[in-house]
Amino acid sequence: MIRRCLKQSATRFALLLWMCTLMTLSLGCNQRPSVIIEGGTAPFFKIAGNGNVQVITVSGPDFANSNGSDAGSRVMRPYWQIVPQTEQSLARIDRSSGIAYGKVPDGFKQVFPANGAAPQPLMENELFTFDLRLENGEAVGKRFVIHDGKAAVEGS
Repeated sequence: MIRRCLKQSATRFALLLWMCTLMTLSLGCNQRPSVIIEGGTAPFFKIAGNGNVQVITVSGPDFANSNGSDAGSRVMRPYWQIVPQTEQSLARIDRSSGIAYGKVPDGFKQVFPANGAAPQPLMENELFTFDLRLENGEAVGKRFVIHDGKAAVEGS
């Protein structure tokens, strides 16, 4: 009877120790930044991960640049760019449900276009990029296209 009690206690202790180790490892891991792009011609960017935002940019084709007039070889330029006014963590953005194209979220300011002008609309069947840069040097980028009124991520 005493042996069985000791064996059960040792098993419980080992299980508790294993669970504590897993929790410590999961809390200590740095979740890389990620983005999910949803919506249509004004996409919605759901951002997750750890770290502080340095800059968020949405870029698209520069039709005025004659060096890239063919589809797939177009020169890209910023359409919309925002930066934090103060330190902004990805966790805070994640809790706020994300960022809508052209709508500056609380705690951010628009850098481009200047003077708070509305960003250029995103056209169907053109390639766009979403870039997120963090203060620690990490970054995430996604290419997307608007097809039939819905944003679709291109590539992996």
